[in-house]
Amino acid sequence: MLSKFVLKRTAIVAVFAATISISFSTGVRIITGTESDLITVIVRLTLPFLIAIPIGIYWFSRLEKLELSYRSAIRRANELTRIASVDPLTGILNRRSFIEQFNAASAAGVRGWFLLADIDYLKVINDKYGHLVGDDAVVSVAQAMVNILPSDSLIARIGGDEFCAFIPKASCADIDDAIEQMNAKADDELQQRQTDIMHVLSLSVGYMPLKSNQKFKDIMSLADERMYRKKRAR
Repeated sequence: MLSKFVLKRTAIVAVFAATISISFSTGVRIITGTESDLITVIVRLTLPFLIAIPIGIYWFSRLEKLELSYRSAIRRANELTRIASVDPLTGILNRRSFIEQFNAASAAGVRGWFLLADIDYLKVINDKYGHLVGDDAVVSVAQAMVNILPSDSLIARIGGDEFCAFIPKASCADIDDAIEQMNAKADDELQQRQTDIMHVLSLSVGYMPLKSNQKFKDIMSLADERMYRKKRAR
């Protein structure tokens, strides 16, 4: 069945062709002083439609298919871009995408806090309850970070049990409160997913204020050192 796109444009072309044909033949008749009989008039009216309609249907059908193919290709490209930028387990940013966006924000002069988090004893969870429960622990932490941190934050999973975030326009007190809430929320999320697990899910977190034009690798090293200092102190 022909679409409205094809029918509308074919009709426009056919009417335009008929108008040109009638105008041209009328002009010739006036110049030459000849009279038109009924058959000639009918031919002038119908011939443009007989020619223009099949050509228009063929041409605009092909054009529509090309446009649909192009739109489909764009959708696939956008979906591949989205898939390439997110962590498949948690749905948050992956390491590469986070680094690109973080470095761009830093270069643009955006100020805020860089946060690095590590799940405590994830290996113990995997060994005791299985890797599916371990996956639920990872997802629970990601969900907690998304729920607790401001909506304009960059949040990513950068390793098996490691997460990081960039929180613009926040104070040190805000970060401390967010970390406390994230720990509680992550454990609550896991308990809802795994009701029979006897383990309190917690995070070790290191955070640093972002300095002017500071790169990911530089602030990551500082936050990592601070995080493991806290982990060893437990």
